[in-house]
Amino acid sequence: MKKINVFIIVFFLLSGFSFAQDYKGAIGFRGGVDQGLTLKNFVGGSNAFDLILSTHHYGLHFTALYEKHVFDIFDVPNLALFYGFGGHIGFYNSTRWPSYWPDHTGSATVIGADLVIGVEYTFKEIPINIALDVVPSLNILPYVFYWQKGALSIRYVFK
Repeated sequence: MKKINVFIIVFFLLSGFSFAQDYKGAIGFRGGVDQGLTLKNFVGGSNAFDLILSTHHYGLHFTALYEKHVFDIFDVPNLALFYGFGGHIGFYNSTRWPSYWPDHTGSATVIGADLVIGVEYTFKEIPINIALDVVPSLNILPYVFYWQKGALSIRYVFK
């Protein structure tokens, strides 16, 4: 049993060092349930921040996500699975979607929490990255409301 525990520890330590991103950052467009801009920046190893500015339901939405990447999944080079968490703030015209707002008299601001899971592929020949993700979100203020978004992102990669 002791040998198995040592093997597991060594495996995870080595696997953490053997895979790393092949780019430092990327900027691009995002299209899906929400449309906008995405800026991803690696902050060490397989950890990154993804900042998203998007439009959604006649409003402006800012999301900041902290992501962990698992590289070369399924033995496919440049393919990464990512997952993480973060938060959002959104500014909306509540008269455009009155069914979503208890008080639909004008502007509305929401604050909430997000999760993210997705997959991305970075091309080796050209500095382009594509990602597909799902982001379950929970508005906390001014009221609790669950929703989710997803998108396809295409980014220019900075090495």
